[in-house]
Amino acid sequence: MTSGGRLNIDLKRGAIPLSLFILAVLHYGLGAPLWVLGLFSLWVPIVYILMPWYARRRWEDFDRTFTQHFQRGKHRELLQAYRKEWYLRRFGPQADMLSKLGLIYSALGKYREAEHALEQALDAMGSPGPQQLYFNLANVKFELGKFDDAMQIYLSLRGNSPYHRAARTQMALIDLQKGARVEQARSFLESERPRVSAPMRERIDRALARH
Repeated sequence: MTSGGRLNIDLKRGAIPLSLFILAVLHYGLGAPLWVLGLFSLWVPIVYILMPWYARRRWEDFDRTFTQHFQRGKHRELLQAYRKEWYLRRFGPQADMLSKLGLIYSALGKYREAEHALEQALDAMGSPGPQQLYFNLANVKFELGKFDDAMQIYLSLRGNSPYHRAARTQMALIDLQKGARVEQARSFLESERPRVSAPMRERIDRALARH
């Protein structure tokens, strides 16, 4: 599980002290029997043990299903599966769920929705996210024509990032699109062309043909 293994259990701060106060009122103020106090106290193991355990199990199943379906191109089925996972969306690893939603939308060509989901994923993390998430967001912004925003994110990736070379390819495409450092961009894309995937090779060919 990612996001530091934290689950999005949304409890108000001070829930346990408040519960202790209620227990004291029930016992000393109202004279409630011990079995009533015991029943009231059951929420603690349910919320802090059972719910995280259940969410973790569901997350593992969904993560496995996501990997299998995404690799097979079953993106619409994945979107339907995501929408049915109300429990994970509410109590699971929110950043990871939103990140996967962004990937689904991106694969479906719904880039505005993908951008929104990925930015929400970064906000949910509360700290610098993984390089893959930034790279995916930059790619979506590239598809939306937000080249300056995409370039800024690509440049922020670490030099030892596994996405660094792919980011350089994207930046070269942006340079060609904007007419900046054209000769350097063309040279780099021509050298990268044999290494990239078929779809990216086609994109490079179109870019080189236009510029």
